[in-house]
Amino acid sequence: MMNKEQLEQSGWLTLCIALLFFLLLFVSKAANAQQQQVFVECTTGEFPAEITWQILTCNGGILLEGTSPYLGAVVLPEYYQINMMDSYGDGWNGAYLYVGQTEYGFLSDVDWIDSIGTWPQEFKEQLVDVGCLTIGIEEVVNVEFIPTTYYNLLGQSVIPTKGVYIASDGILRKKMYINNKNK
Repeated sequence: MMNKEQLEQSGWLTLCIALLFFLLLFVSKAANAQQQQVFVECTTGEFPAEITWQILTCNGGILLEGTSPYLGAVVLPEYYQINMMDSYGDGWNGAYLYVGQTEYGFLSDVDWIDSIGTWPQEFKEQLVDVGCLTIGIEEVVNVEFIPTTYYNLLGQSVIPTKGVYIASDGILRKKMYINNKNK
């Protein structure tokens, strides 16, 4: 049998454990408030074998990647990027990527057939920013970063001159301001 002092200590211990539990629960909910789980679907279009895509963190970490068709889910941070790729270079030909309630297309509704019946083949990749450009120009990670490809804010691969670009070293992507490019 417990005496009065042991009962008080037991009560305080129970109270402390309960407070700690609720504090951890609150911190966990606050930390995850910026994240949401969403469904992801990539439709087939006319040439599904040409389609690949990635959902990336702002510093280029892969959250989810896939081909066409795809149906699944991902836990998204508040800000992220989507990289849509087409191996032939003529866009996704009717295919779309749905992330939650938002539809993304990579030249999906463009009919490239001209009067000769040829397609331009230079549209191999499109990067879509979903909020990353609003978090500031500061570096997200502190690692050696030597860009090999630059994208304008429309996600098109470009040779940078002056302005804000998304730079990629093949693994990471970072937002950069370039005053002039030395070759």
